Amino acid sequence: MKLGYLCNWSGDEVERAQRIGFQCLEVHAASLIDDLDAPSDLKGIATRTQELLHRHCIVLSAIAYYGNPLPNDPQVTLKRYRVLFELASLLGVNVVTSMAGNLPDRPYKEGMERFEHVFKPIAQAAEDMGVRVAFENWPGIWGDIPWHSVNLAWSPRNWAEMFTRVPSKALGLEFDPSHLVWQGIDPIQAARDFKDRIYHSHAKDTEILHHRLQREGILGIHHNCWRYRIPGYGAINWAEYISTLIEIGYDGGIAIEHEDPVFSGDRFEEGLVRGFNTLNPLIHPR
Repeated sequence: MKLGYLCNWSGDEVERAQRIGFQCLEVHAASLIDDLDAPSDLKGIATRTQELLHRHCIVLSAIAYYGNPLPNDPQVTLKRYRVLFELASLLGVNVVTSMAGNLPDRPYKEGMERFEHVFKPIAQAAEDMGVRVAFENWPGIWGDIPWHSVNLAWSPRNWAEMFTRVPSKALGLEFDPSHLVWQGIDPIQAARDFKDRIYHSHAKDTEILHHRLQREGILGIHHNCWRYRIPGYGAINWAEYISTLIEIGYDGGIAIEHEDPVFSGDRFEEGLVRGFNTLNPLIHPR
């Protein structure tokens, strides 16, 4: 396994990753390609990117393309994913991380039907190009009731239906335990149950604010009852999580997704260092 973090592509980030000790980066596609609908010189982008990576002994673990793909024209969406798959292939990256999407104003069943319609051809294109799509399991809900999710891939029940509707092994998960914790889902059991579909992992912790949870209850969960933290500063047992990944045979990238409000702004890099110091000894013990 290689440890890295999610970021926009830049020379400064590659230099920082090497300086801290990370081995990889997960980078947002938009920071590599200006326009997915009119891409230009993908080979040139790949060559320049690889040169900088090699210079700093860093690799890319995944190309990230987040958003809600389901409301868009399926043919346009397919073309965009094909561009991502081509760039990933040129870079020697075999995972594109993404969202499953949803129709937030429509019933759950309609969202799943749309997922099947949109992602069957995308899965075939990924198979043809030797690339896999890993869905981030962020629930994609915010604000006040009524909540509307923009991402179907939030729970094991949903994953099972998604992979039944589109059984291609080109589709899997970008497993993020932080989103499961505040839902009350056991991330260890979920990782075991879907071990063959974990293609990338986010490393983000969740701190449960019990005094608020006890006052507001689970339906108030989006009213400051929890917050994301750097690994080691929340409720997740990272030794158990890394041990589980090792046990199930996972050997892909693990990217810190830094959304910790304590280590933000001028303390952002401090947060990355603290996350690195928590995880790297578990992944690469001396």
